[in-house]
Formats: sequence, structure tokens, C-alpha cells
Amino acid sequence: MEWGKSLTTFWDYFFNKPEEYTPSPPLPVEPFDISQWNELRDLQFTWLGHTTFLIKIDDKVILTDPMFSQQAGSYGPFSPIRYSKTLASTNSLPVVDVVLITHNHSDHLDEDSIKALIPKTRHFIAPLAVGKLLEEWGVSHKKITELDWWQKKSIDGLTITAAPAKHTSERGIFDKNKTLWASYGIQGNQQNIYLSGDSGWFKGLYEIGKRLGPFDVTFFEIGAYGEIRGWKEIHYTPEEAVKAHQAVRGKLMVPSGWATFDLGMFPWSEPVERLLIAAKQSRVDYLTPKIGEIVIPGKIGGREAWWKPFIKGKDK
Repeated sequence: MEWGKSLTTFWDYFFNKPEEYTPSPPLPVEPFDISQWNELRDLQFTWLGHTTFLIKIDDKVILTDPMFSQQAGSYGPFSPIRYSKTLASTNSLPVVDVVLITHNHSDHLDEDSIKALIPKTRHFIAPLAVGKLLEEWGVSHKKITELDWWQKKSIDGLTITAAPAKHTSERGIFDKNKTLWASYGIQGNQQNIYLSGDSGWFKGLYEIGKRLGPFDVTFFEIGAYGEIRGWKEIHYTPEEAVKAHQAVRGKLMVPSGWATFDLGMFPWSEPVERLLIAAKQSRVDYLTPKIGEIVIPGKIGGREAWWKPFIKGKDK
């Protein structure tokens, strides 16, 4: 963004927020029960807030964009603050076969979270040039795989393919787009899933669907859009996420990137409310799990509109 527009955005973000841009009281979080997780063999996942998912596929555990800190960013007191609870400790997580990183923005690649996960993680997969930062944080280079778009990595029967996305990367002022960003297809023996990462709408989604789809479950971020922030081209609106889900040939859609951090100039519940309308109009099936809830698609979890009682003016 241009400097003038950036300053205007900064001012509006802190002083001209709409009503209800954060929930009150805090949103509910299900305590993660590792014993229950270990007992279940089906494809399952748990949303841990923002774009962090713990996914079990073919009895392998994948953790996406681990973010357990209270603030998302490297701007000190100006960084977005988490308004829903997170894990008290990564000790409650099972051993992780793959930590899957979509890009290097601080709300997706968190230093403290990565360091805490090193002892219990077997592999780290990231886009090109992100591995150097992981090594600086203490991850062994032997554990790291960097992927360009369309490159694949096979781990114990899983095939993880990096795919295009329309986004950016940076962690400071002088490293703009020095590392790659990606979405991912994760192909197991029985199921195929898609992780959008951060992205705006682009026609290449049809190519992803053609080459890697169809997908049994897709995970699409929906909560960081808006003209005022200059993010129109690099973040999905809820409606665009539904369109993207259809483009990649998804069957069941799961929204992410909402109800965790204050990342936009809109009420906290707006993304999911808009998603529900768009999904209904497009006849797209979706799940909206509570943070910490264990979901087995098609069997248990994810069907409750749990956030509605926390919207002011809504019937309890």
C-alpha cells in the first residue's frame, strides 16, 4: 500500500472501528482431549483458532500454521490481540508428523509456537526460502522441506503438494516478497483435503481443482478482507471463499481465519454470517466448528451455530 493510504488505514484501525469488532464476553473454547483424539481412526480435525488446524489423516497428524501466541504480529502493542482462548501448552498436543506453513506472515509463522513444537514435530514443510528462518529458530535443516508451487513431498503414504496462492510475504520493512507463499493439497489413501492459506481470488484455482482435486474437505480463510486495508486482492471475502471452494472442486468447506484476531474493519461475526448466506445461495455444504472441538466430517461436530448467542441483538 502507499504510505498515505497506510497511515489512513492505521488511524482508522485504531480509532474508527465499527461496533462489535471484538466479542464480549469471550467466545467459548472446547478443551482439547488428546485421549479422544488418539482413539479415533477416521479423518478428523480440530480448529485451534485463526488458521491453525490439527488434522489427522491416514493416522498421520498435520498441524497447519501453528499460532498460539496472544498477539499476531511483530509490531509490539500495535499487533492484533487474540480475543479467543488458545492452548495453555503445546504439551496437550499429540506428536506432530508435519507442521505445514503457508507463508511467513507473523500470524501464520509464530516464533514462540514453532520453538515449542520442535521437540514433538517430525517434519516441517514450508514454501521456498522460509526454511532459513526455521533454522534460525532451532529447527534442524534435516527436518525441513521447502516446496515451490506444484512440487510434492511424500511422507509415510501422504502426498503434500504446494499449490499457487495470490498473496504476499514479509516480516519487516525490507523483505517484501523475498519468500514464497502457497496453498496445499494433502492426498491420503482415502481422503483428499485442501488448505487455502491466505489468498485472494484468482483464476488459477480452477487449475488447482483440475490437477489436485476433487477435495473431500477444504479449509478457506474468510476473515481478513476489506477495501480500507488494501487487502482486496490478497484475501478472500466470504463470498469469494465459497466461489474458490467450488473452483477447486471441494465437497465440504470449513472456514478459518475468523473469531480469533481482530483483523478487519467489520464486526467480529460478519465473516461467518456472510459465509452462511453465500454457501446457502451456492448450495455449498460447510462446517463451522467451535475452537477446540473434534470433528469427524459427516459424523460428528461442526454443525452448531455456536457463535450466534454472542452477537448483540440476536435471540439467545
